[in-house]
Amino acid sequence: MAYNDVNDALGVLDRKIEVLNNLVTANDFMITCMREEATRLNQMDGEATRTMLRNRARQTFRPQGGQQPNAAVLAILEEALGNGHSAEVIQFPGAFKTA
Repeated sequence: MAYNDVNDALGVLDRKIEVLNNLVTANDFMITCMREEATRLNQMDGEATRTMLRNRARQTFRPQGGQQPNAAVLAILEEALGNGHSAEVIQFPGAFKTA
């Protein structure tokens, strides 16, 4: 029984690491875009910025034909850029609290 508990724990850890890797990839994408397009982004309003970043994310991460296909990363970016959020670093779910 303990063997199953260890395997279950490792499975949970693997899923959390995968989520973390996807968030890191999404943040890296956002940072790269902001560096590469800084001048252009400073001239755009919020909605135009989100639209441009969403389009670039789709070109990069769409599962069929993307440059780096990754549906999970695309979903993170679609959510972050699709709800009127600013183009900021995406926070880890349930951000850590310091005492």
